[in-house]
Amino acid sequence: MHQPIKDNLEDYLKGTARTIPQDFQAHVQACGECASELRMLESQSEMLRSLRADAEAEPRAGFYARVMDRIEKQGQSSIWSILLQPNFGRRLAVASAALVLLLGTYLVTTERNAEPELATSSDIVLTSPASGNASYAQDSIQQQRDRDAVLVDLAGYRQ
Repeated sequence: MHQPIKDNLEDYLKGTARTIPQDFQAHVQACGECASELRMLESQSEMLRSLRADAEAEPRAGFYARVMDRIEKQGQSSIWSILLQPNFGRRLAVASAALVLLLGTYLVTTERNAEPELATSSDIVLTSPASGNASYAQDSIQQQRDRDAVLVDLAGYRQ
């Protein structure tokens, strides 16, 4: 398409003939290629105008209210929306604080009452030999024999 046609094509297709210069008309009559392309563009423009609605379409009464109701219903269906409710948030904060307080109290009270365990009397007897105690010497000899017997049993065990 040549320059005079490109410059004035929109005005021509809109139908505002008074703004189209004379060189446009002269070029269309002289150039067959531009004339055929212009006819094709006119037919496309007419087809597009035929698709235009005759009157402005207005939605029926209550359309906007129905749309807003549907949006609100869809927004409430999310599981995460429950976290945004103020009552739930307060309850969650109070429950968390109570749990922290309860666990802290438990830890503090169990650590205070934890005292070192004293050795029992049997531990003391086994770990510290009593000097001059003959029964202790016999007991330790007997324990050594028992240990040796257990070791021999374990070493000779066959299945």
